[in-house]
Amino acid sequence: MDKDYKKEARRQYLRYFRIWIVIIMILAAACAGLAAVKAGGRSVERTNMDAPAERVYDYADVLTEEEEEKLRGHIDSVERRLGIDIVVLTIDYSVEGQDAKEQHGLRYTDWERNMQDIADDFWDQNRFGYDKGFEGNGVLLLHNWYAGQNGEHISTSGSVERAFGISEINKVLDAVDMYYDTDPYKAYKAYVDKVEELLSGSVPSIPWMVVVVVPIFVAVVYAVSHLSQSKAQKTTAVNTYVAGGRPEFRDKTDSFIRKSVVSRTIQTSSGSSSGGGRSGGGGHHRSSSGASHGGGSRRH
Repeated sequence: MDKDYKKEARRQYLRYFRIWIVIIMILAAACAGLAAVKAGGRSVERTNMDAPAERVYDYADVLTEEEEEKLRGHIDSVERRLGIDIVVLTIDYSVEGQDAKEQHGLRYTDWERNMQDIADDFWDQNRFGYDKGFEGNGVLLLHNWYAGQNGEHISTSGSVERAFGISEINKVLDAVDMYYDTDPYKAYKAYVDKVEELLSGSVPSIPWMVVVVVPIFVAVVYAVSHLSQSKAQKTTAVNTYVAGGRPEFRDKTDSFIRKSVVSRTIQTSSGSSSGGGRSGGGGHHRSSSGASHGGGSRRH
C-alpha cells in the first residue's frame, strides 16, 4: 500500500510540476522579450539638431567623471527608444530670498517658483527637445544641493508634458528620493529608468532567480504536503470512529457568541493634504520664453 500511495503522489507531483514548467517558459520568454526591447530593438530618429549633445550638467559636482559617462550612455540609449530628450542638471546655490533674487537675477523670492524657472529656462535656452527646439519632447531633472534648500524640480515638455500628470511626476520624484542622499548616480539613473517605465508602460524586469526558483519551490512544497496527506488518508478507515461495532456520533454543540454592532457616521474632510515635502506636480504653465511646460517640485 505504501508503494501505491507514493506512486500516486509522484504522479500528482509530476502533473502539477508540468504546469509550472509552462509558467517558467512563459516568464522566461517575457523576460527575454523585455531584454531585447531594452537592448535597443526600437530606435526613433532624431529631428532636432539645434540642441547640444550634452545631457548631464553636474554643476554641483556630485558625480564622478566615470559616473557622468555611464549616465550619458544610459540616457542616450533610452532617448533613442523613447524619442525624447532626457537632461540632468545639478546646482549648488541659494534660490530663495531677496538676496538670491538680486544675485542670480531670479524673478521671485520663493524656492519653488525659482526652481521651476531655472529648469524651464535652461531647457528653452538650450533648445532641448527630441523632435524640435521649442516645446519639443523631453524631460529635465533639476537638483539643487544648496544646504537648507535641497530638492528637485521636474520640467516636462511636449509629449512628456502631455503624458505626465501629478501621479507620474511624484513617481519620478519618489524614484530619485530613494537614493539621492546616499548615491546621486543611482538617483539620477532611477530618474531615467522611471521616466522610461512610465512612458513605455514596461514592466520592471523579473529576476531569473524568482522566475525559476519560486515555481520549483511551490511545486516541491505541494508534492511533500500531498504525500503527507496521502499517508494520513491511508490510516483512516470506516471503523476508525466505530465503538463496539456501531458508529459513534460524538455530541457537538455549536455555541453562538452574541455580537453587538454599533453603526456610526465618520466625519470626513473635503480637503486633502500630501506629505513627504511634496509641492506641485503635473501643472501646466508658460515659461519666461512663452513655451508650455509641466512638472513639479519636491523640497527636502
